Amino acid sequence: MGYKAACDRCGGRCDPSPALLAQFSPQFFRTSQLAGDLSEAGYNEGDTVTLCEECTYTLLIIDG
Repeated sequence: MGYKAACDRCGGRCDPSPALLAQFSPQFFRTSQLAGDLSEAGYNEGDTVTLCEECTYTLLIIDG
């Protein structure tokens, strides 16, 4: 059975696999001013964010 994931941005299925996986490091989460906003949004240190191909493109190319 393959790896199945949903995009954290759009909720769509990442098929055949996520384009981008990122994890909030403990050091970042404990020292960044952004960590407070992320925490309020429900994220915690060590959480993984998963993005599909389209959302990765939008984040890094269009919005970047």
